[in-house]
Amino acid sequence: MSEPTIRLEGVEYLERVRCEVSLEPRFDEAAFAAAFDRFRQLFNVAPLQAACSADVLFRLDELAADRGDRFETFVRHSGVPLYAAILPPGSLVLEGEVDEDRMGDW
Repeated sequence: MSEPTIRLEGVEYLERVRCEVSLEPRFDEAAFAAAFDRFRQLFNVAPLQAACSADVLFRLDELAADRGDRFETFVRHSGVPLYAAILPPGSLVLEGEVDEDRMGDW
């Protein structure tokens, strides 16, 4: 028999979630946005942060230059901070937190 769960009133219990996406070398902005949409559809919540391999950040810089934008030191996509991480080429790792009650029956 399992122990009953004890919860404090007004305290949320969050589960850390993560989704790894592999992008093509010459991905476009639509493919990058689709990765974020996939995370939202999968977990029903926006990601809190995104780790990118170096080539993904370089490609984002190219896309920004094509639009005439300046690549900023602190990069964000849809308000989500992106940061460089040691990952395989083309990798994007989206991370977030999901309320236990909103997770569903996975």
